[in-house]
Amino acid sequence: MSTLPVVEILTIGDELLSGETIDTNSNYLDGRLEAWGWIVARHTTVGDDVEKIAEALREAASRADLVFTSGGLGPTEDDLTLEACARALGCGLHMDETVRARIEARFRSFGREMTRNNERQAMVPEIGDVIINESGTAPGFRFTLGRAKVFVLPGVPREVRWLMNKKLEEELDRGTPSVFRRTVKTVELGESKLADSIESVVETYRDRVRFGYRAVGMETHVKLAVLGTGPAAGIDETTAGALLDEVEAALRQELGDAVYGTDEPSLVDVLAEKLIAKGLTVATAESCTGGLIGKMLTDRPGSSEYYTGGCVTYSDDSKVQLLGVDDADLEIFGAVSDKIVGQMAKGVRKRLHADWGIAASGIAGPDGATKDKPVGTVFIAIAGPDRLQTKRLQLPGDREMVRMNTAKILIDWLRRTV
Repeated sequence: MSTLPVVEILTIGDELLSGETIDTNSNYLDGRLEAWGWIVARHTTVGDDVEKIAEALREAASRADLVFTSGGLGPTEDDLTLEACARALGCGLHMDETVRARIEARFRSFGREMTRNNERQAMVPEIGDVIINESGTAPGFRFTLGRAKVFVLPGVPREVRWLMNKKLEEELDRGTPSVFRRTVKTVELGESKLADSIESVVETYRDRVRFGYRAVGMETHVKLAVLGTGPAAGIDETTAGALLDEVEAALRQELGDAVYGTDEPSLVDVLAEKLIAKGLTVATAESCTGGLIGKMLTDRPGSSEYYTGGCVTYSDDSKVQLLGVDDADLEIFGAVSDKIVGQMAKGVRKRLHADWGIAASGIAGPDGATKDKPVGTVFIAIAGPDRLQTKRLQLPGDREMVRMNTAKILIDWLRRTV
């Protein structure tokens, strides 16, 4: 079996190393390239140092068939990528007059005069070819270094996407060996517990399927990959799809309803489809989550089919006035209690004429904790036509994490219930 072609991605910039800017380009390039059939073997980030960039380029080109760089093509002194490319190639830079003219014309189209430092963006290596970028001023660039084809892209995500889709897709998506993927999504299973639960499945399919794990808040995703079509892999699309179906079925057998779906649909999408299919509606009553649950449920287009509305009742008075919570019970049990959250769920269901009412009340922090109810204490409830259920949660993390995890757990609980 021949070796599958390999890709490395090199992102460039001090702001990426420091964490000041989040690198979204690597994730995008990874997904796009693997959809086109390439194996992304390594991501590397390097700061704004011309020799270190050149060294990283040479090393990546010695290992990979394709190398993509992102960043460092701007007009300022710390934009050093093309200079580093020239060093790696052992050549100089020259002014590309066609690129310069395009940059100047772009400025004129905005009613502005091109500044002198923008001319730097037209200084390109003497070896290689410009890739015209109609989405911005910085051109892309391409050259061969050792065995590798190197594609030099800007750092602006919009421009990266434009170049990939408009300039490079035809060349790169040409029936090369594919990687067929599927992501099986679970809720409320930590990575270690999940891995332990599916150990037998992994052992059974290890030689044919690559397993990976990704924690996303309260969710843990099992990432499956099968090497696909072409002489380098020897597995066609139909066979790969059947194998992924088989592995998914085995995972569902082990994990039960902790699995909520696969690939693109989100947790809200899955719940929404269940509610719509059954002709059911839901209303929300929120305290500590401050409307987050309602927002998540309405981020999906067409949410009026299943969501009647919500009440954010942060104060005790609003719980009494809007939801009909018993004032005496608030005095006795407190707002953060199963008694009150149950009344919130029943009240919002009744007042907003929904089939199901869901509610959350808790201590997201950093203040408000007591000895019996530390930060992260949350009560959630579901009220339906024939039931009222409550749960107490003890969630880790800061205020934002407690709120987000509360929302996801409650949405998932409703998914499992309806």
